[in-house]
Amino acid sequence: MAPGKGVLRHLEGWELALVAVTVALVGIFLLVPFPVTPEDLPLPVADDRALADRARADDELAAGVIPLLERDAAGLYDLRAFGEAFRAYGRAEASAGQANGQGSDMYEVVRMRRALIDAVNRARALGDDKMRAVRAYQKAQFIAQLENWERTQAVSEELTGLGGSFLTLASRYGWRTERKLDMSERLRGIFFERRWNELTGLTEGSYALSLDEHRAFYRFLLTHPPVEQSSASPKDVCLWADEWRLRKIAEIARIDPSYPAGLARGVLLYRTGRYPAAADAFRDYLGSSEDGAYALRARNYLAEANARAQATPSP
Repeated sequence: MAPGKGVLRHLEGWELALVAVTVALVGIFLLVPFPVTPEDLPLPVADDRALADRARADDELAAGVIPLLERDAAGLYDLRAFGEAFRAYGRAEASAGQANGQGSDMYEVVRMRRALIDAVNRARALGDDKMRAVRAYQKAQFIAQLENWERTQAVSEELTGLGGSFLTLASRYGWRTERKLDMSERLRGIFFERRWNELTGLTEGSYALSLDEHRAFYRFLLTHPPVEQSSASPKDVCLWADEWRLRKIAEIARIDPSYPAGLARGVLLYRTGRYPAAADAFRDYLGSSEDGAYALRARNYLAEANARAQATPSP
């Protein structure tokens, strides 16, 4: 036996043993939940490539509208009339918003909405492909007008016609700074498409937004909830925002079944102080997604919600 090897031979292979112990400890760490405050709300995740493909397809549709109208102006009179009716409604909506929705302005909004629906019915007879092309063209114009507003701060008649009260709402909900809108060009287009669909009543089939467009839309709203900025305390505003988010979770889940709605509900219930209900939501989520991507997070959140529920006296 070599000198000095008597004791050292007992330590041979200690590196492998250390690795094994470390792996075992990490496994225990992952399996045993420990309380973590539920703060991070899971957000829908949109496929950027799919959104880009959709945007390119709309750009191609929009580029073909003017040649289409020039080739057959008489036959497409109803499409032009629809475009004017859409803008007339937007102007009436914006005017009513400035008047706080009172008096004769609201009657004008109702009248313009009826005229718009009549125009939709006539124009749609020319084909859904043509109506979708008009939507794509109007969306492109809306985005361009928003960019012009950011450069000049001038609200054009075209922007008012296409967007109605959009800028007013963006100010009310904190979606814009003094000179810039806090959303990407792609999101601006999605907001317009949703508005167009709702106003025309054309929401199904080829008019429907894609799943990824819905995901991008709701991701924005969950991070920028449409809660009016007011003189209330920041704590109250945060509470109102989470209450709004709670009402939207089921809506998001219907559109996107992959969204972890139970986990999101638990986070929001915890943040609004309803600890027993939050614990129930986390249990329900784990019952349906025991090995899901958020399972460890849910177990840790459940441990925290249980601890808070036990420490909080019943009302």
